[in-house]
Amino acid sequence: MTVHAQLEALIPLAVALLLAGIIGLDREWRRSPAGLRTHMLVGLGSALVMVMARGLYDDNSAARLAANVITGIGFLGAGVIIRRGDQVHELTTAASLWFVAMVGLVAGAGLYVLAGGATAMGAVVLSLLRWLTKGRAHPHQPAAPDRLQAQE
Repeated sequence: MTVHAQLEALIPLAVALLLAGIIGLDREWRRSPAGLRTHMLVGLGSALVMVMARGLYDDNSAARLAANVITGIGFLGAGVIIRRGDQVHELTTAASLWFVAMVGLVAGAGLYVLAGGATAMGAVVLSLLRWLTKGRAHPHQPAAPDRLQAQE
């Protein structure tokens, strides 16, 4: 890649960094173990792989590298998931890490509208739809005991 092409390649990296940061902010505000910086690095790294692959290799090789990012990010996500007894925590954070890796790949491919739209949808899922589950007992979790039982 020429120096000019490398400088142009920084644009999709910057887009991926910004979009991954939007998702990372939610995780940061929720005090997740993988917050803003982690999400930004995952998105940036994914975009970097895609930009490099598109610049140096044919489409088949780029597709194989993207597939390896998709597989590899699963290991990072698995490391975030915490199990305490019969409860599993941080699944949403693991999913958001996988998601920003995909956004990074899409931005790295130069598909900025698609990456931006997907990020907006992801932000809606994480932030605006949170109220659907906040404070409600899930079917697999017992409801919180009411105050009278707790005081006895």
